Amino acid sequence: MVKRKLSNEDILSLPILYNSGLSSWAIAKRFDTDHSTIIYHLKKLNVDRRDKSCAAKEGVKAGRIKIKKHKIPSNLRMNIELSYILGVLAGDGYMDYNNERRTHNIGLSAIDKEFVEKFMRILFQFFEIKPTWEFREKRKDKWNPQYITRLCSKEACDYINGIGDFKGNVWRIPESIKSSDGGIVCSFLKGFFDSEGEIDRKIGRIGATSANLGGLKQIGELLNILGVEYTIIKKKDLRPNTSQKYILRIHDKRSIKKFYDLVGFTINRKQKILEACLFPRDRDRLTP
Repeated sequence: MVKRKLSNEDILSLPILYNSGLSSWAIAKRFDTDHSTIIYHLKKLNVDRRDKSCAAKEGVKAGRIKIKKHKIPSNLRMNIELSYILGVLAGDGYMDYNNERRTHNIGLSAIDKEFVEKFMRILFQFFEIKPTWEFREKRKDKWNPQYITRLCSKEACDYINGIGDFKGNVWRIPESIKSSDGGIVCSFLKGFFDSEGEIDRKIGRIGATSANLGGLKQIGELLNILGVEYTIIKKKDLRPNTSQKYILRIHDKRSIKKFYDLVGFTINRKQKILEACLFPRDRDRLTP
C-alpha cells in the first residue's frame, strides 16, 4: 500500500503536533504515512525528540498507553512458595521498587538456568502473575551468560514489603517463618542456599557468604532447629573499599547429611557435588 506524501503545510505542522504530546507513531497514523518519514522531517526541523520515559508518560496522559494493573490473590498466606521467594530475596534475588520511575519488580539474575526457572515458576504459583524470562549473552570475556526473570507488580512488591525489608544487608528472617513448621523453614533455607551457598568438593564443607552478620546468625538459628550445626567466621579480604563479609560453615558429616536430607540445592552442579561428597561411589561422575 502506497503511503500519502506529505505537503509543505503538513511538514510545517509536525513540530506543533509533536510538542503538543502526540507521538511520532500517532502523527504517522494521522497523516497515513510511514513512521520513518515523520522521524526524517522531525530531525530535519531540529525537533528534540523525547526519551522513552517521557514518551511513555505522554502516552499514558493521552490515553494511548494503558497501564495494566496486576491483581494478586486476596487470600495469600505464608507457605513453602512464599518462604522460598523470601529466601532467594535474602540472597541473589532483588526488588526494584521505585514509584517515581514506576518500576516495581521482583527479580533474579543468575547463571544457573534451573535456579532461575524455579524462582520464576514459584513466583507465578504464589502471585498468579506471569513473570518475564530473558537470556542475556555475556558482555565481557570474564562474565558468564545470565538467565533473568522479573515479576512486574506493585501489589506483589507491596505484599513483600509488608512482611519485611529484604534490601541489601539489612534483611532479617520474618517471625512468620521462624514460627512455622519444618517445611516452610526448609524452603526458606533452600532459597537462601541456592543463592549464597557453595560446597567445597575436596572436603565436602557447605558454606554461605554474606555481609549481613545479623541475618547470617538467624540462618544459623534455623539450621539449629533442623539439628544442623554450624560456625560463622570473618572472611579475609584484602581488597580496598570492600565491606566485611562473613561465612557460615557446616562442617560435620552428620549435619551435612541433615542438610542434604532436609534442604539440598536446586542448582544441579551444587547438588551433584554434595551427593558425591556424601556418597563417594558417585564421585567419579563429577567433572573437574
